[in-house]
Amino acid sequence: MVDYELLYGCQESDLDTMIADEKMPLMGGHFMLAMSILSDAQECIACGMHDRARQYINRAKYVMHDWHDNPNPTN
Repeated sequence: MVDYELLYGCQESDLDTMIADEKMPLMGGHFMLAMSILSDAQECIACGMHDRARQYINRAKYVMHDWHDNPNPTN
């Protein structure tokens, strides 16, 4: 069983809600969501918050995995 809090810093339902929200008009899609999350990870690294950065990177990978499994030609 996956410990989402440890791996991602949030629950699976939070990740799925984040992905559902990015599909709304003008939100930029999976690509922009992953880029935004990676920017958050960079900021955490700059501030010395390495474990939080790891969680953000894992969130970006979760988004990219969902993108791979559910491609949307408009994104």
